[in-house]
Amino acid sequence: MAKQKKVWKSVALEKSNRSAADKIRDVLLTVAKGYHDAIDDAGQLYDVLADQFEKIEALKEDREVLEMLGWFMNCSAFFEIPESEEELEMAVEELFAAAVDKFVEKAKDFEDREYVMSLMHDLVVNSVGEEPRTELFLSTHDFLSAEELEKVMQEVVSTVTSHDLENEGEIYAGLMDFADGAGNPQQYEKFAYLADPEHSNKTHIDVANAYYVTDDLVNANRVLAEVKDPTGSDEEEFLDLKVGILFKEEKQKEALDLAEKLYEKFPKEYHLMSLCQVVSPKRKEELLDAHEKFRLTVYVSPDYVNMLATLGEFDRLEKYLDTYKNEIHMMDGQVREELANRLESLNRKDLAKKFRRI
Repeated sequence: MAKQKKVWKSVALEKSNRSAADKIRDVLLTVAKGYHDAIDDAGQLYDVLADQFEKIEALKEDREVLEMLGWFMNCSAFFEIPESEEELEMAVEELFAAAVDKFVEKAKDFEDREYVMSLMHDLVVNSVGEEPRTELFLSTHDFLSAEELEKVMQEVVSTVTSHDLENEGEIYAGLMDFADGAGNPQQYEKFAYLADPEHSNKTHIDVANAYYVTDDLVNANRVLAEVKDPTGSDEEEFLDLKVGILFKEEKQKEALDLAEKLYEKFPKEYHLMSLCQVVSPKRKEELLDAHEKFRLTVYVSPDYVNMLATLGEFDRLEKYLDTYKNEIHMMDGQVREELANRLESLNRKDLAKKFRRI
């Protein structure tokens, strides 16, 4: 019997024969599995992934591009960026936004639809709720048909119900993003209640809002009726949504009365602005006068400045800034610059100067 010949396997030769996609996959897998040396340094990790993204863009085969982008998305969970690193945070956001755009572009016309659906299934099942993946989930209607989207969602639910997964909540949140992006409030309701079997007030309000934005006021009211004794932020969101529904139902008096109640209970500039846009000019002046007198502190409020700019109340804004001109210097420098830029974009350079003349 002839002896089997021993064959020397050269590691160097094996590496030289590996494709560009193989090499990209190796790097992304070490990141996605938490083994890469750059994991603990957000700046280094960004450099690694930016380099890999350039290499992904250079690949010729769309199937390889989609697979690598799938692995790329799985790396987003490892970024822990300090609040002080705003430029890095923005760079990371732009990098993953580019990856989402590339995935949508390639997936839209890729012939093997089963492969695209399989990738989306895996991306949802591996979700930990990070922002880049959410952006992709909200865009699924751009590259999956209604039938394909339904199939993916059913398969994901089957996976969740047949396995004990620690990230079940994040998976259902991903499916809610699918439904939200596709404008399908019925599916959104289904997944929201699967994610929250206790049917909390917050979930009822979120589901009602999903119907509201699609102008399904009957179902919005049906779900909102399930909210019981809301407090805090739940009550604020409940009242805000109810006001919107009443306006859409053209119940003006009820809507205005409730909008006043909402602002009185939660005197935020956002609610005040909404109210000022629907009340009479006389009532608007009364509300703004009272807000400045009783609601604002002695410091300049960026939210109030932005609100007045949005309402076009420039005379009032000028008077307000002149009244508190000695307090403007106490504002954060970046906030001042943002307000100045906003006012310049509205052709009010005279008011913008007030934030720069410190």
